[in-house]
Amino acid sequence: MSKKKENYLVVSDNLPKHIKKGHQLVFSRQDLTAREADMFALMIAHMTSHDWKNKTPQYQFSAQQLSDWLKIDSKHIGSNLSPVANRLASRKIGIKQEFEHKDTEFDYKPLFKHIAYKNGTLTMVPNDMLKSEYIAYNQGFALINTYNFFNIKKEYSKRLYEILSRFKDSGTQVQPLTIQELKGLFGLLNEAGKLKKEKSSFNKTSVFMQRCIRDSIDELANHPSTQEEIRFLTSEKGELGYELQKQGNAIISIRFLYEWINQRSKKTEDADSPALLEASTTIDSE
Repeated sequence: MSKKKENYLVVSDNLPKHIKKGHQLVFSRQDLTAREADMFALMIAHMTSHDWKNKTPQYQFSAQQLSDWLKIDSKHIGSNLSPVANRLASRKIGIKQEFEHKDTEFDYKPLFKHIAYKNGTLTMVPNDMLKSEYIAYNQGFALINTYNFFNIKKEYSKRLYEILSRFKDSGTQVQPLTIQELKGLFGLLNEAGKLKKEKSSFNKTSVFMQRCIRDSIDELANHPSTQEEIRFLTSEKGELGYELQKQGNAIISIRFLYEWINQRSKKTEDADSPALLEASTTIDSE
């Protein structure tokens, strides 16, 4: 009988400053609660390509680390995280697959090979089938501020924050996205591309706009941490952080209006005017 292959154990005493998330992961279809997103981000923040050199990595975090980093009362770590780990064990994400002369498809794969909170330790083993999505950055990546991400409270706000974090360089922004694309990014669609039954209220565009877009922008614009990092601009029609692109009365797509403050500070006073920002180059988020 062959010996079972052991995983490469990764432990750390420090919380990395950034979560480095590849383009394919950022623009995947994923449906994670705020706490699930935190736990997934915790693993990604500690992951490097070196971890995968010879074996599948296994990440372990102590109860004290989880308490400190995720701001959870140390007395309630188990009751808080055990059910979250159980749910994450079955979570899948849809990776975008594009083929010439064919419609875009999404390939759904589990996030983890194993995840459990036991005896005061959280153990996470990522799915090998997602190795390239985890550590391949040839399509670019997002550098997400770890501290700020953990401090954001709402799940859709976290999701928008990481999407906008994909493009931080001067003169680059997320390309306008259709409502259908955004519903996929926010985890509202099933594997067939239809609205999930439990998300039926989001069938109304007004509900989607309020809960996923306006409420998320409001939290990011007013949170003590993120308001020092990102600034949302107001559209000509008075909408904070976005403008609607319409065909008649139908919304075709949404363009996010924002700028990263640390990038803005590097420009001259003339160069960072809203008019010039609107004329900046957009990058395809497909």
